[in-house]
Amino acid sequence: MTGPHNEDKVAWCRIGEDRERGFLTRRFRGCEFTLNPEKVVNKYAHDLLVSQPCDLKSITTRFRMAESLYGVPSRSAVTINRKDLRRYADLYPNIVIVLDIDYGDFRRTCMTTLFQMRSLIEQGKAHLHQYKDRIDDTHGNAKESYVVDSMLFQEVVEEKNPKHEEN
Repeated sequence: MTGPHNEDKVAWCRIGEDRERGFLTRRFRGCEFTLNPEKVVNKYAHDLLVSQPCDLKSITTRFRMAESLYGVPSRSAVTINRKDLRRYADLYPNIVIVLDIDYGDFRRTCMTTLFQMRSLIEQGKAHLHQYKDRIDDTHGNAKESYVVDSMLFQEVVEEKNPKHEEN
């Protein structure tokens, strides 16, 4: 494909804007793209926003045996149910899993994807743990979970609300 001269930034920016509009007409399974509204006032802002399926895991119970059993630091270890990962793979292949961890002395919010979880499993960094007390469970509890260090996941940085001054 040919285009304007390599040094013609204005022309390339126009082409980029046209391509963004064209991209936004496409449809994808399990996620939706929209133009970043900030682009109206800041042409250098990132181009798009994406919304996609997301599942929140609120984790408040530390897996104390993670280090001795699997070499995963108990301070930051989390468990993710194997059956959830299988269900997500079937129903929501583009899902983001958000882990909101609060152990009192350790608090972190991070996220992972099915792709990253598969990779960690293949690398031996996510360890399958079978719950001995759930082998014959009939109440729907997970019988197996992957134990993984949450420090391997991308942190979701929380913005602090500015203090509002009363008038």
